[in-house]
Amino acid sequence: MIKKILVAHDLSRRSSAALVRAAELATQTGATLEVLHLVEDDFPAWVVDRRQTEARTVISEEIEKLRTSATADIETTVRIGRDYTDILNRASECAADLIVLGVHREDALRSVVVGTTAERVIGFGSRPVLVVKGPITGAYRRVLVAIDFTASSHQAATFALDLLPEPGVRVVHVAPMAVDTQRSRARDLEKMEKMRAELSARRPGVGGRSALPELVIRHGSPIAEIRNEAAAWRADLLVAGAQRRSGFTRALVGEIPEDLLSRPPCDVLIVNASAAERDRAAIPHQLCATSDTIA
Repeated sequence: MIKKILVAHDLSRRSSAALVRAAELATQTGATLEVLHLVEDDFPAWVVDRRQTEARTVISEEIEKLRTSATADIETTVRIGRDYTDILNRASECAADLIVLGVHREDALRSVVVGTTAERVIGFGSRPVLVVKGPITGAYRRVLVAIDFTASSHQAATFALDLLPEPGVRVVHVAPMAVDTQRSRARDLEKMEKMRAELSARRPGVGGRSALPELVIRHGSPIAEIRNEAAAWRADLLVAGAQRRSGFTRALVGEIPEDLLSRPPCDVLIVNASAAERDRAAIPHQLCATSDTIA
């Protein structure tokens, strides 16, 4: 159950879109929403004070505009800070169940050298992170869940369905061409059917539609195929799991999805597997293949 959502706001249009989406989700789930703005302290004190005041004013004005559609309790926190560690610290302090960020502006040098804020919040944190592309045109309608049969992808799927019980859901699995065999197809289809049954049990009879998520199996490059599937289905949310390896989180079938996070096909929700889920994971980290849609 989602009780607390934290949205980081840097006063940009990207963050404004993230705030709109976060307010919508908070209203749907009954969660409390906190808007966090960080002000760097390497300026004269009077500059820092002025920026804090200006930030509160700008955010308050945006919140007021949301009052006609958002009924969630919204609070604002403006504090001294500058990077992803301050976002993670505040998320820990307020026990946030979800962190919401705007998509990072294109900055090739920064992305290559140090990574985007979203990548680092995902990589060094343990909480689900929603990266909002914007603009917001309404509630999520089509959710694409990328799975690789690890505990993290399973947890991502269940988190998404608990957060968003209404939208249509399509589950996609991508595997390398090298493992495209009849046996691997049958094995992977069996795993997907088992996951579909588990997911369907969490959303029976939603809106008069079939509660069964669609199943799609592809083979090729995971990132490319996931992007293609998101475009073909016109998904407005892509969901994937992340797994911690060697001190850093690896997401979307074992690789940091820089391309998807810096140039997302739609909003992206990354969910880290909890330690308990990782310990219970019995299915090895592997992918499979076929090019048929199964539904």
